Amino acid sequence: MNIAQLEREWKSKHDAAMALLDKTRLLAEAESREFTPEERAAMTAAGAEAKAAKDRHAQAVEDAALFTNIAALAPGPRPVGQGGTTAALVARGASALAPHVTRLSLGAQFTQSDAYEFIRQRQHRNGAMWRTPSAELLIPAGMMAATLTEDPASGGALVQPQYLPGIRPLPTRRLVVADLMPNSTTDSNMVSYMEELVFTNAAAAVLEGAAKPESTLTFAARTDPVRKLAHWLPVTEEMLEDVPQLQGYINARLTIGLQLEEEDQILNGDGVAPNLYGIMRRAVAPPVARADPATNADALAAQFFQIFATSYLVPDGFVLNPMDWAATLLSKSTTGEYLVGGPFTTNLLQSTLWGVPVAATPEMVLGTALVGAFQSGAQVFRHGGIRVEASNSHQDFFVKNLVAIRAEERLALAVYRPSAFGTVTGLVSGPTVP
Repeated sequence: MNIAQLEREWKSKHDAAMALLDKTRLLAEAESREFTPEERAAMTAAGAEAKAAKDRHAQAVEDAALFTNIAALAPGPRPVGQGGTTAALVARGASALAPHVTRLSLGAQFTQSDAYEFIRQRQHRNGAMWRTPSAELLIPAGMMAATLTEDPASGGALVQPQYLPGIRPLPTRRLVVADLMPNSTTDSNMVSYMEELVFTNAAAAVLEGAAKPESTLTFAARTDPVRKLAHWLPVTEEMLEDVPQLQGYINARLTIGLQLEEEDQILNGDGVAPNLYGIMRRAVAPPVARADPATNADALAAQFFQIFATSYLVPDGFVLNPMDWAATLLSKSTTGEYLVGGPFTTNLLQSTLWGVPVAATPEMVLGTALVGAFQSGAQVFRHGGIRVEASNSHQDFFVKNLVAIRAEERLALAVYRPSAFGTVTGLVSGPTVP
């Protein structure tokens, strides 16, 4: 098990122990009693399993650091063991220890993995069909929004003689839909949870000794499957051996392709296998239709406050088609001034409306927007990271010296509060040029 796998095991054991503790505590409080010996034993065992998983992870990290320190003492090229290159071991360790702050792009992780070590050692030059080991890539900070290349303005070349440079993210990036909501992990092929249906608040002032009003809160058990998104691209063997070029290829094509399909599934999936069940089909807040003289911003604000008033949750994100966002962003006063500050003060990729983040994506239907309390109303569960594999065993690729690179990911979407999401229709699109 590598460090990333051990971290996932540790998190899974910890979450299971916390869930058992909460469930047992609530049951004991409801029955006004202490924990039973059986309950104490079960919680103790769950805690012990979580601690053991944490210790295994810590030991693996310590071993990785030891290997790196010893390898660094030797002059010349560093030794390669069964776990891949020293750089690969360090990359896996760093990503596992800080999955939310890693600066290695997906392409950089692949070229430092056991899969690329297979190619670096020219095992694909054996004159027969071949396939690399699977490389599981951790999604960098900000999900999959940043696209890095070997251009000096981005991160520079990955491999240089006696030098392993870091990869810097682009200073600006597009906010993706998955960034608006919490992202977690799962080890199962199904995610089960309770979906809130109706909340009737009957809280009121009461006299001493009087009966207390009863509120109504109803739930429904919900299960969402983990779905797989995947695609592949052909490259030449010469390109595969060019590390900087391969890095850019993976980032610019495989990554963006998965990101766009993920956004389409999260927003518009119909729930029929193999599709996710998207938020647009689950949003139950009454839609708001923009009509003149109201602006796009007016209509979005109206849905914002309607959701706030009915679900008691404050919306924290807007999702718009780029053309609808352009018309909103380029709004001007009657005398021609930009309402949002103009081209020299506004970042087109990282903007807000009414102080709320805006995710602009071409996967949103033109003329329609989604408003929601994403942080508390929904969650994305990922089964591992993005997996990348390469092989020449496809059609006539062997005789043509071509290689198929495949990328795939597995994820599920849970929507806890459908009432926390609503749509706005009839938006004005743009920009228009006189």
